[in-house]
Amino acid sequence: MSKQKSLILLKMLMGILNFAILTFLAVIILYTIGMVRATYTARSFLNHITYLPMNPVKTVIVMYVALFTLVAIINLRQQSENSILNQTIYILEVILCGIIICCVYMEYKGIIFLVIADIVVLIRDKTSQKVFLVIMGLIYIFADYDIISLGIKMVSFRELLNVYTVRQHMLMTGILNFLSSVNAIAFIAYMIIYMRSQIKEKERVTILNQQLAEANVQLSEMNNQLKDYAAMQKQMGEIEERNRIAREIHDNVGHMLTRAIMLTGAIKVVNKNKSLCPSIDNLEECLSTAMNNIRESVHNLHNNSISLENTIKNLTADFDFCKINLIYDIEENIPNDVKYTFIAIVKEGLTNIEKHSNATAVKLTFREHPAIYQLILHDNGTNATDFDCSPYESESYLSVTSGIGLNNMYSRIHMLKGTIKIYTDNGFCIFISIPKNFHTI
Repeated sequence: MSKQKSLILLKMLMGILNFAILTFLAVIILYTIGMVRATYTARSFLNHITYLPMNPVKTVIVMYVALFTLVAIINLRQQSENSILNQTIYILEVILCGIIICCVYMEYKGIIFLVIADIVVLIRDKTSQKVFLVIMGLIYIFADYDIISLGIKMVSFRELLNVYTVRQHMLMTGILNFLSSVNAIAFIAYMIIYMRSQIKEKERVTILNQQLAEANVQLSEMNNQLKDYAAMQKQMGEIEERNRIAREIHDNVGHMLTRAIMLTGAIKVVNKNKSLCPSIDNLEECLSTAMNNIRESVHNLHNNSISLENTIKNLTADFDFCKINLIYDIEENIPNDVKYTFIAIVKEGLTNIEKHSNATAVKLTFREHPAIYQLILHDNGTNATDFDCSPYESESYLSVTSGIGLNNMYSRIHMLKGTIKIYTDNGFCIFISIPKNFHTI
């Protein structure tokens, strides 16, 4: 059974118990007054009471009207979203509760539990809830015959029971105490279930907040990855544009300069005017110089203008979390895909070390072998012992549960048909190999 259904059933039980108790008291009041009149013991009865009771029939009618009105406005408040109306209903509940208690001569105050159970669940405003709970608590404390009778004249319920025998008195008192105790137990159970449900709700909200925070972190990481990717794409676009310009210069300007140099050489061969020889030589020299400059410019515009070594050195120089030992043994004439992949992985790896590691030293190695390019990123941190490296021992592994950064590394390496392995035996080590004869997939 759900907690909500349990609360509803307990509230219904409290309503039934309160109705039964108030009806029991009403019967006692009416029967007692009627019996006194029927047995002609009014004089003796009046001699033992401190105050002449009001018309008991009218008192009972007022009590039932107040009780049914209380139940009606509780149900009305449950269906209402109007805050002003709800505040008015709260006040009416308090007033009606006081009227009911007065109608039974302060003998029963358990109706307060029903109102409190209603207030704690339905009043969402914490300030209003505290105010009304304090009011109901004060009513429960001061709604006592010995206190109220000092200012308001009324008959004591205990005086009504004095007309009965001791056995009858004990029986009626026992029934009343039993029903009141059951009502109190139902109220306690109601509050326990409600408080446990609130605790569960707070725990659920806390978990949701934690999940939201984690999602925000992942979103931030993904956003950073997207920024890196966009920057890489921009750089690749710039490279492609430079290559296009280089090709156009090489194909057009270079071709024309080559023809001009050849024509100059031909002119030198057929020229018979020695006075023109210095000018022709100067022209040939200028054309050769221009050709060399264009070749140098084309070379600078081409792929090799991007330096992996300089970029890596700049990244390690800016890393102040711990000391980095850089070993670089790669020629510069490597494919741009490999360059940018290595740069992205180093950025991600250094970021992870700074965020999640307690390392004091990092060893970063770049090596070129006859068939492969190799990258090794190794730190001496001890936090890596909890990392499950077994999934990354497979070349075909990719999991969204292993971290966005590591999965991005894997995706980049997979595109180049390379391999990535992670070891945690002695710190945290990322071992990457990329074949030289890769074809992007």
